[in-house]
Amino acid sequence: MKDKLGIFAGIGIAVSVLVTLAFFVKSAGNIELSDIASTGIVITLVAFAAFVLWDRLKNINKGLPATDERLVQVSYKAGYYGFIAAMWSAVGSNPLAGIIWNIELEGHHVAAVVVLVSAFVFVASYLYLARKGDSK
Repeated sequence: MKDKLGIFAGIGIAVSVLVTLAFFVKSAGNIELSDIASTGIVITLVAFAAFVLWDRLKNINKGLPATDERLVQVSYKAGYYGFIAAMWSAVGSNPLAGIIWNIELEGHHVAAVVVLVSAFVFVASYLYLARKGDSK
């Protein structure tokens, strides 16, 4: 019962985030690049959360616990990889943009790059490690 309550709370939060995002997009007059990046961040995170909630609900419907020790270890390892990617993307995004496009990124652009890169690395490593089956 506790697992189902957590899953339904997660579904409620994901739906409320999507409704808020819809109101934001509807009320925005001109959508700029930073708004598109922010929207991409939110959609990426909500899509991954929906996948995790669906996977855990599938386990509960089979009569299994929502998470086991292996998934907890996979989450920890994927979080570590995401953290390392966040640190290196914060360090390397501005010099890389200077080398490739000859521009200097502003602080909010660097923050968007850090969030997008760390989220992508976390999602990719979580999905890979969860399917691979070995968390060591």
